[in-house]
Amino acid sequence: MTGLEKITERILADAKEKARGILEAAQNDCRQMAAEYAEQAERIREEIADRAMAESEDMIARSKSAAAMARRNILLAAKGEILDETFAAAKTHICDTDYGKYRELLVALLSCALMEQAKNEQASLALGDEVAAFDAYEVFLNEQDLRRFGNRIVEDARRVTERRIGAERAAKLRLSDTPAEIDGGLILRYGDTEANCSLSVMLAQMRRELEGRVSQILFD
Repeated sequence: MTGLEKITERILADAKEKARGILEAAQNDCRQMAAEYAEQAERIREEIADRAMAESEDMIARSKSAAAMARRNILLAAKGEILDETFAAAKTHICDTDYGKYRELLVALLSCALMEQAKNEQASLALGDEVAAFDAYEVFLNEQDLRRFGNRIVEDARRVTERRIGAERAAKLRLSDTPAEIDGGLILRYGDTEANCSLSVMLAQMRRELEGRVSQILFD
């Protein structure tokens, strides 16, 4: 083998060796890159899965909350309707009760309103306030009660209250001939002041005071 051939063979051998090194390095780089990409892909997959799980849990929580709110609103609406019916039935029962009991109720309402006015007047006098004198305490009933009871309500209330408020004040109690636009109960008017003792007003006040207890009885 000539010297030239030896040189050529050595060059080729070196080139092959270098090519193998380059190939091995490239393969190692490829394997490393593949591993890194696989790791990155796994990390991204886990992040996506975590986000999807979190979003799913959040959606479930919001759905449960919305369902609970809808259920609560439905129950509140149903309770409101039942309470409306309950107090409407109570008003009907009061209006339809027998003559004597309803008359006693009207007398009691009028007596309490008159004594409350006298009590407030005495309190104002005790504080040194000026108190107006009233010529009359006018009682208003609805048309039906005006026909049924007439002046008997006023007469009974006078007898009940005259010892507490004085005969002079009790004697100023008058029944108006003008029917009141109320569903039951009465209105006491003195000067520019009215004491509204109608059934609607009283039951509305009772409902505010007793609604919690009535709800407990009806729904618990």
